[in-house]
Amino acid sequence: MTKRALIACFALAAVATALYAADLAVIVNPQNPVKSMTVAELAKILRGKSAIWPTGHNITIVLRDPDSPMMKLVAEKVMGTGLEDAKKALNDPNRKTSAPVVFAGSDEDIVKFVGSNASAIGFVDVYNITGAVKVIKIDDKQPFDPGYVLKAR
Repeated sequence: MTKRALIACFALAAVATALYAADLAVIVNPQNPVKSMTVAELAKILRGKSAIWPTGHNITIVLRDPDSPMMKLVAEKVMGTGLEDAKKALNDPNRKTSAPVVFAGSDEDIVKFVGSNASAIGFVDVYNITGAVKVIKIDDKQPFDPGYVLKAR
């Protein structure tokens, strides 16, 4: 293998690792009074078992493409299932909830949607957080705390 091909392979592997290795944050609109929730509560929201915030607003879930590496992490670490089962749960027309699931094309789109919608909850790479949203703790941990559940590494 030539030196140039070897460098290209390493660069491609680094990009693929970076895409999968994103640490995620759970974000809500700054007007949402929720500051923390457990993984179990978050799983209930994603499975459609919990649909209303303490404010009385219906929850709107905002996620990336169901086939994205981020969704694999959410499926495994939050929902406790594989990606295919998670996609079925999120797309199930018989969900026992009025909480819609919105799929966005980018983290920036998720931040924009959550920042402008008081009932939304989303998952984004920690490096895409802006002042338009609020990060909530999961199991009393922030994204960079040891033991945080949504760390990809």
